[in-house]
Amino acid sequence: MGESVRLYAGTHDGVIIWRSYNGRWDEVGRSFAGGIIESVVGCRQRPERVFAGVTRDGLYRSDDGGKKWTKVLQGDVRSAAVDPRDDNVIYAGLEPVQLYRSEDGGDTWDMLTSLLAHAHSRNIRYFQTFILPREEHPPEVGKKWWFPLTPHLAHITHIFIHPDDTSIIYLSIEHGGILRSLDRGKSWEETSGGIDYLDIHMVENFPRSFNRYYVSSARGFFTSKDPTHGWVRAERGFTRDYFHSFIILPPSKESDHPTMLVETADKSPGSWRREGRGPNAAIFRSEDGAESWQQVSEGLPDLQEPMVWGLTRHPYDENTAFAGLGRVARGYALPLPHYPGSGGSGAIYITRDRGESWQDLNLELPPDRVLYTATG
Repeated sequence: MGESVRLYAGTHDGVIIWRSYNGRWDEVGRSFAGGIIESVVGCRQRPERVFAGVTRDGLYRSDDGGKKWTKVLQGDVRSAAVDPRDDNVIYAGLEPVQLYRSEDGGDTWDMLTSLLAHAHSRNIRYFQTFILPREEHPPEVGKKWWFPLTPHLAHITHIFIHPDDTSIIYLSIEHGGILRSLDRGKSWEETSGGIDYLDIHMVENFPRSFNRYYVSSARGFFTSKDPTHGWVRAERGFTRDYFHSFIILPPSKESDHPTMLVETADKSPGSWRREGRGPNAAIFRSEDGAESWQQVSEGLPDLQEPMVWGLTRHPYDENTAFAGLGRVARGYALPLPHYPGSGGSGAIYITRDRGESWQDLNLELPPDRVLYTATG
């Protein structure tokens, strides 16, 4: 690997950046001390341009690979995405549920009011100010957008823009379901059928496909050929029931099929908190499009306590990926309640064989929440 790589870790205490060249990793920057980072994304054509979402603060942009940052959007930013075909088009998802878009690389922003108009038309209560007992949570779509902890406000956890048709957008709402737009956000439709607990974390498509999608949630991993017709479970081989981020590695020279890697745990952070335990986390791998899964553990530490929160692909090596660990719980931007302080330290692991085995990069960082890589 002769080309240099930048690795961005969005942690429970700011953004940390390392640069690797010929296998050596050197720390080149730390920013946002004390800030909780929920999203780090960047541009394909301009790899030095990166965006970081700081919870309860805003979205920041760097044009020099993370040396300097400028706030470009105020708000409690929980997710961000760059249009795969146009680096000037940026989306930001907030808490409470709001979606913003910039057409000029983040200089100016417009709120997509169509999203809130959809909520009003469906009588969705999206400023939830109280918590119902679990048995009273309505399973059907279109009742409310909420979150289990105070102030019970839902947020957009993930923004998926289809790489082959960027007018197609999927929003993952925690809690609330999946919304799809086929016209760049002018209108929205609910596509959550078949998912009985609408704590949605992420939507992604099978590479170069319009009829194969996947979704991870707090109580299931699902697939669909057409999300408007509903989702079905794709969990054969899993021994965990909580699913967060996942990545799909493109086919390699040695393989003609993609590899899927997904972060999992034993029940949700609420259960970890109530039972005073860690997540009993695991990484699972699929080579057949989520028809079956196998746990991978070679080289990974004991994951009883830390959770795997960040998975990201290498920017040019299809066999390589990174995993970030941290003793925190995503969503409500707090350390796991049974841990003191800020959640201790984090770790970043690397796989060079498509997830079969992992090695610790031995980098110093707070608990990791998200990872992003870019050339340079």
